[in-house]
Amino acid sequence: MRLRITRLLAVVAMVAALVSVGSPAAAQQYTGRIDLTVEDSTGGRLPGVTVELTGQMIQSAVTDARGEAHFLNLTVGKYNVRATLTGFNDWKSTGVPVAAGVSVPLNIKLGVAGAKEEVVVTAEAPVLDNKKQTTSTSVSLEELQNVPTARDPWVVMSSVPGIVMDRVNVGGSESGQQSGFMGKGAGSGDTTWNVDGMPITDMSSLSSPFYFDFDMFQEMSITTGGSDPKSGTGGVQMNFMLRSGTNSFHGNAKGYASTEGMQSENMPADLKASLGGKTGKGDRTHLFQDWGGDVGGPILKDKWWFWVARGDQDIRIIKSVTAATDRTVLQNSSLKTNAQLTKSLRASFTFFQAAKKKWGRNASATVSQPSTVDQDGVGGPNRMFKAEVNYNLGSSLFFVGRYAHVRGGFQLIPEGGINTLTYIDAGSIQRGSASTYITSRPQDSFIVDGNYFKGNHEIKFGFGWRKAEVHSTSVYGQDYYSQADAPGYVLGDGNLGVNVNAPFASDVSAKYMNFYIGDTITLKRMTINAGVRFDNQVASVLPSIEAAPANVNNILPSVTAPGVENALTFNLLQPRVGITYSVTENRKTQLRATYAMFTSQIGAGQASFMSVAQYRGFYLDAKDLNHDGIAQPNEFLWTGPYGYAAHIANGDYWGYDPANPSKISTTSINKIGNYGNPKTHEIIIGVDHELIPNFGVSASFTYRKIVDFNWRPTIQNGGNGVIDGGDYTLKGNVTGNLPTGVPGSPSGTYSVPYYGLTSGIVFDPSKGGLYQTRPDYNQVYKGFEISATKRMSSHWMARFGFSTNSWREYFASPAGRFNPTPTLTNPNIDGGYVVSAAGGSGKSSIYMVQPSYQIIANGAYQLPYDVDLGANFIYRQGYPMPWNRSTSGGFSDALGSSKTLLLPSDFGMARLPAISSLDLRIGKRQKISKVTLNFDLDIFNITNNATVLGREYKYTSGNYTLVREIMQPRILRLGLRVQF
Repeated sequence: MRLRITRLLAVVAMVAALVSVGSPAAAQQYTGRIDLTVEDSTGGRLPGVTVELTGQMIQSAVTDARGEAHFLNLTVGKYNVRATLTGFNDWKSTGVPVAAGVSVPLNIKLGVAGAKEEVVVTAEAPVLDNKKQTTSTSVSLEELQNVPTARDPWVVMSSVPGIVMDRVNVGGSESGQQSGFMGKGAGSGDTTWNVDGMPITDMSSLSSPFYFDFDMFQEMSITTGGSDPKSGTGGVQMNFMLRSGTNSFHGNAKGYASTEGMQSENMPADLKASLGGKTGKGDRTHLFQDWGGDVGGPILKDKWWFWVARGDQDIRIIKSVTAATDRTVLQNSSLKTNAQLTKSLRASFTFFQAAKKKWGRNASATVSQPSTVDQDGVGGPNRMFKAEVNYNLGSSLFFVGRYAHVRGGFQLIPEGGINTLTYIDAGSIQRGSASTYITSRPQDSFIVDGNYFKGNHEIKFGFGWRKAEVHSTSVYGQDYYSQADAPGYVLGDGNLGVNVNAPFASDVSAKYMNFYIGDTITLKRMTINAGVRFDNQVASVLPSIEAAPANVNNILPSVTAPGVENALTFNLLQPRVGITYSVTENRKTQLRATYAMFTSQIGAGQASFMSVAQYRGFYLDAKDLNHDGIAQPNEFLWTGPYGYAAHIANGDYWGYDPANPSKISTTSINKIGNYGNPKTHEIIIGVDHELIPNFGVSASFTYRKIVDFNWRPTIQNGGNGVIDGGDYTLKGNVTGNLPTGVPGSPSGTYSVPYYGLTSGIVFDPSKGGLYQTRPDYNQVYKGFEISATKRMSSHWMARFGFSTNSWREYFASPAGRFNPTPTLTNPNIDGGYVVSAAGGSGKSSIYMVQPSYQIIANGAYQLPYDVDLGANFIYRQGYPMPWNRSTSGGFSDALGSSKTLLLPSDFGMARLPAISSLDLRIGKRQKISKVTLNFDLDIFNITNNATVLGREYKYTSGNYTLVREIMQPRILRLGLRVQF
């Protein structure tokens, strides 16, 4: 009786917690499950059958009155299942595969006891999962190990239909730095990153706080849509499943290496002089090394297990145009221990550490060596500490609770020195130095999920809490940088342009709470998933202090900014529904449809604009008296047509009041108006078919409409609303000729309008901006994809995908625009492409839109004599070529910043050549006693393509139209893997 009361109190406590707080920030699909039914030979359900599960975990259960048993939250891997009941033959299945986010249905038939003591069957994982609520790609251990890749998670992402990256990683040439990317109508800022079920997303950059060792993964899962109420955003959801210990000791060791001597040349003759650098060979991989190992096994057999791992990478790149070098060292360590404490209770602890050291970050064709920065951790490597408890209340109620602390952060120190002048020369190359940036980003998360089975219903519910803080400082060595004039640049009449920035400090925090509840209703051939999710997100500003910049006549004094608690609050109830229907009795073909509403995840700094202390700075010109191309403080022009006063009159300042620079109040100059939650409405319609065992194909159409964006237009002088596109009039047209002789680019003339404020409307940055919902603006994504997956069986595996995508933006009225001038970062084209500029290391000139075609294919085949073959192929539309130039005449024409006009009439009108890459692997397995050696030879970019990835698009640059980047050449990589 006491036990029943205890269980009842536990349930009541869980339900009360569910009502009072919220749930995970992402779909925690890092585990799988086995759902089984047991019948006798006549088809009658059998209750009371004992089912034992062994393999990656040890569990047991007894079938309920419906003859059902469920094993939830299983570590991905392979399992043995055994069913026993007095009076019947035992039943056993070996090697049942469990993947992340997948339900494995097992239909067990027990025969009356006779001559046979045990019936043994061969398990086959279902290709179709009628309970699955997401569009996702699971990348198995076999694929991770046997398909040639750059051993980088972002490369695996690029093999998923609908995802486009801002770089091409040839054999590790782009590893050690995060890639920018676009998903299906979602930018990288809505991506959620998860390790073993815990959200780890860096809530400042909305990216991953870790870099990963490829061999620590048991599996990777990439979700791009669906109706699962656990999903917090409509962005890409990355889930990494770490390996774990089992009842048998096992381990791995690996070593991979490439050198410059193993690399070919692919530099065309016409580029050797400009892009080839001193060697004429172009950008090179100088060295790639990847080594490490892991071991796991039982501490106490059937009760307690462990797993430890270590992995190191050393990646060295040469940027030949600027002769800059880029070296990255990644060091990863992991520890996991898990235990079956009782029949109903199991627990685990995970420690994950990722250290990154980088010398020459941002090295590129436009950044010289002194202007690169060196990266290291702040207070040590980034780390995650995670604890998890799984508890079963009987055979129908399951709980899992998780807690994690993530210590994140890094520092960027310029190689040119923290007190060195920074400048951009006439060829648009940054020289001298760069800014210093130091940031720490701690966060804590707590999650509880539950499943309750009753009849043909499965109720899923969960809640969680998360807090993230960011503490950052940023400063240029001399508090300013200058830019030399280039041919055709008339803005400064031969002077140097100067950008003065005060040192900036940012201290912010955010809290996230939400809950979800859903029901999976299983009928004869139909499964209905219905649920709802509620998100609460709150952003605050913490107190901060900003120092005064030197050398600017005390124009910007130091300021102390108070905090703003709960400056922004977002609440949204989001419905989710999905239906799958098996067309035939054998369930080999199914139709599916889902609807989901998502909100966007807000960054920890979402409310930072409400701080009294903002980014503060201004423009002015300098007369280059000593003709060194660098502005010194004694060369600043404080008076005259290009001096400080003239720039202030034209609005070339930000973050302070020029009439009273030391003014500090308890409220920000920025204001908060009517704002809400950005919303994504998603509809997916698809069909799945199992061709043969372990081989299935799918086709899906995805429609997304993204509405209710928030923006911050400038408040009008006089307080009459805000300045938007309706407050501008045409000022003129910039005309000229598009470049000729550039493959993929249209030729002819251009005429681009540019706009200025209507007479009587005054732009005054000191009035600040108004945070509100953006009116008359939305985005629409449409995508169609076909995929085929063949799991490893009969000595081969393969994965294929094709997608065609369109992501565009629409303006219902001028009120939905800022300045309507079509610019490089804001094309302002009704029905035009949604554009994302690459912001990753060394990728400042790459612009992405969704490709209208994308093909990926990879696979592996096991030949006789233990010889393995593997291949990886990608082919997609090339990047856009956004030719652009500055407006002519005067200073800026709008809102205090000069405009860079987009010259083609559509952002996707001019395209670089299609990107094509083929990688191959040949391997040889050699077994010696209990040890297996795997010798690998990988060949990347086997056709030695020299596809152009970027050009100089700025008309005023002395390097206009010049190729800035091509694919790195063919390179070999040798590898040795040891398994025991």
